[in-house]
Order: sequence, then C-alpha cells, then structure tokens
Amino acid sequence: MPILSITMRSQDLDNTNNAEKTIKLEQTYKMRYMKLLHIYHNIDNANISDSSGTSTNSILFAKIDFLNGQNAVYTEINNNEVIEHNGMICLGETIKDSNTSTFRDAYKVLHEGKDLLYINQPFKIQLFKLESVDVAEGNTDLQVYKDSESHLIKPITQAQFRGNLNSAGQYLSLVFEYQEDYTQ
Repeated sequence: MPILSITMRSQDLDNTNNAEKTIKLEQTYKMRYMKLLHIYHNIDNANISDSSGTSTNSILFAKIDFLNGQNAVYTEINNNEVIEHNGMICLGETIKDSNTSTFRDAYKVLHEGKDLLYINQPFKIQLFKLESVDVAEGNTDLQVYKDSESHLIKPITQAQFRGNLNSAGQYLSLVFEYQEDYTQ
C-alpha cells in the first residue's frame, strides 16, 4: 500500500497564537482505508506549561482536520458534559531531554468502511496537550473531582511548540498507509 508522510515543523507554523499548520498536498486523495503507522516528534516538556505557568510533562494530541471517524475520537468530560474531539490522535508524552526524539509505532486504523475518506486541500494540523487540574486539598469526593474538570484538552501555543530561540526547533511527523479508491 502507498505511504503518505506529513510533517509539521515549528519554523513553518501558521500565523496564529496556537501551534497549527496548514498542509497543502499535491493532489486530492480519495481513500477507502487509512492506517497511522508511525509517529515521530521531539516536543520538549521544558516549554509546555500548565495554566499556572509551571513546566510539566504532558500527553500530546494532534487534531487533523480530515479525520472524523469513530477511530479518531478523544472523549472529554467537561462539567458533566461529554465532548468528543473528532480527529484527535494521541502522540504520546512530551520528551524530558532536549535534542532527543520519540518514535512510536501506532498501527491504528483511522478509516475503514463503506464511506470514502476525502483529503481535500488544504487541511490543518493543530497540537493540544492534556492538562490536569488539581482538586481542592482534602476533598475525597470523586464526583466533585470529576466536576472540577480534572483533565482538560488545551491548545499548545506557538511559543510552547517553537521552544527556545537558540534551539533547532521542534517537529512532528506522521506516517500513514492508505488504499486509494480509483472508481469514478
């Protein structure tokens, strides 16, 4: 099966406050099947901070505009309301040391079924982090903890993804396997 590789570098971000990149392909794809094979990234936790400004290790997610199937959904509970983040892929956690990278075999089928997946140009990739919210000290009531939005998905800012100005920058690379549909 053919391979599609998509790369997002910190030097090539869109002109917004968040870590997002508009990708333009040479053609429009019409796919019957798509699998995420590998994830590479070197997103350093030194620049990823929580709402208090404290740098912390975090779980990373990428939202890819063209994905919306049930296999690429991250579910979040916010004030007892269930929110589904379509097209959200878990990238793993941030790395702890600069100048290193993470390689992850995913082998996750993202689209397989009767409906065709069209990748039209352009599409966006946006980066997010999982941020935990500490519950009040001494509170042992599980429901109160759940109601306090104990984990939220927050966008990663451009500054967090770019890192220090003297660094080589950060990147994300996704490698997909696909089966194109050639019917008219």
